[in-house]
Amino acid sequence: MDNLAITYQHIADILSFETKNSQLENTISNATFNWENIVREGSKHYVIPAIYCRLKARKLLDKLPEDLLSYLELITTENRKRNSIIFKQISSISELFNLNQIDHVFLKGSALLASGCYEDNAERMLGDIDILVAPKHLKKAYRLLCDDGYYPSDQTLGNDFFEHKHLPRLKTKLTDTSIAAVEVHRKLFTTHNDDLLNYQAIFNEKKQINKVYIPSNKHLLMHNILNFQINDYGALYNSISFRSTYDTIIIQRSYTGTKEWYKNKVYKNYFKYTSLFFEDIVIATNVKTNIFTNFYLFKLKHLKFYKNWNKLIGIIRFTPILLYRLWLFICNKTYRKAIISDRNRIFNHFKSILNHF
Repeated sequence: MDNLAITYQHIADILSFETKNSQLENTISNATFNWENIVREGSKHYVIPAIYCRLKARKLLDKLPEDLLSYLELITTENRKRNSIIFKQISSISELFNLNQIDHVFLKGSALLASGCYEDNAERMLGDIDILVAPKHLKKAYRLLCDDGYYPSDQTLGNDFFEHKHLPRLKTKLTDTSIAAVEVHRKLFTTHNDDLLNYQAIFNEKKQINKVYIPSNKHLLMHNILNFQINDYGALYNSISFRSTYDTIIIQRSYTGTKEWYKNKVYKNYFKYTSLFFEDIVIATNVKTNIFTNFYLFKLKHLKFYKNWNKLIGIIRFTPILLYRLWLFICNKTYRKAIISDRNRIFNHFKSILNHF
């Protein structure tokens, strides 16, 4: 593979609203332009439909090889169909919750899809439907969904001993109006606390679009950033996500609120890394490159070192969890019995983790 920093910059130039058309056209028309790398990394970051839609909006699809164009069209068309079904599903859940006076907001991709912020709804790839529900309505909301045909996925013993940010994931039978699993959230993060992003603050500023409740632009933006930085370990690995960055750019284009919170370290670091590749990222304060951003660019240029470094970070991240579970195994009789009875699954789980490293 070529220098990954170059591939990242090319993807950023395609997704960006600031890159000049003539500049991008010259870049992708070059005979040495590596589309294979674009597709590989775009797939990893879940932005293949966004890449296609941005090239289409720029009227540059004729610069693509025919087989690649067909592939991108297929992926985008299928994602558009999927998102259409997911939106019907969101609307149905919204109607159910509103009818039963469940205080809630849809989160992340579901909220962005419902907001209509994309020029083409095919741009955003979604997984689950995430919904934040007021604590007093959690059990009722979960029961309503189960009564409506959703059913819990198989749970591990961890669900009995550790509090997750959401209740057990709910699956659904695949139909013309239902395709995505649903996660009912009690909170946005497992360990991180942010007074500006607690459930009460979000509900106080929520808005309704197309009869669907979603967070304000400020809270959408804050959660999008922190979800990657904390839940997806972006801050730990000092990396970027093109899907998250593209969502940030889309939200920022219509965000007119205060930017004082941008100066918080966790947000500032996010902007520091994403602005390496995107001119679109609006920053309220000066964010300069430093030894850490230079190290990130170094890793992108030396892929073998990058992979080994990430494995080391993964081991460091996993070690405290393992030590805590070991302590719990020794001190908690109930947990110990549960581990022993479920030892085959746990052994295979740890084996898969070690193989990953």
